[in-house]
Amino acid sequence: MSCTFHDKVNDLIIVAGNSTSEDYAPAANDHAFAYALDMDGNWVWGKFFYNVSFAISTISGCTVDANGNVVFLGMGNQVPVIMELAPKDGQVLKFVSFDKIGSTDTSMPWYGTYGAIHHDIKDDDDQQPYYYAAFVMENALQMLKVNSATYEIKWNYQYKYEGDTTNNDWKQKKIPGFLHQDPKDNTRMYLLGQ
Repeated sequence: MSCTFHDKVNDLIIVAGNSTSEDYAPAANDHAFAYALDMDGNWVWGKFFYNVSFAISTISGCTVDANGNVVFLGMGNQVPVIMELAPKDGQVLKFVSFDKIGSTDTSMPWYGTYGAIHHDIKDDDDQQPYYYAAFVMENALQMLKVNSATYEIKWNYQYKYEGDTTNNDWKQKKIPGFLHQDPKDNTRMYLLGQ
């Protein structure tokens, strides 16, 4: 389980993550899940994602946008994905995946997603809606801004540690754990991790 939060608008507890349980889905392979409970612990809705609907192997990050929609960051078909859901019934509203230009079935980079996701429904620069996400690709941290209406990537920055090469792996980590907009200044974002 990587996400648990209270949906204040619908008064639900929403949980998401990764499972290999045969009891939750029809296979023991990696598959993502999301479900909602009411405040009395009653089941409201639940979804598993595995080649039957959306091929998502894990949900690693989540946020609630200003529209009240749930936005998940995860992995699907071995690439990062962003998925937007209606919290009341779990309906998938939007889905986008990201891959490196020039990737093929035999030459695909390694990716890792964590918790860094944010959805700004009205950007201060141009009044457009944007997803902000960070993940690891080919041992470098990628941070991108993508229009959530057109899926056009506005910008992408890469951080690759070029310093110490003495096998100090802990210095090489680039784990984007959390991405938050400054509550006092919408033009600033904070990426936290290790």
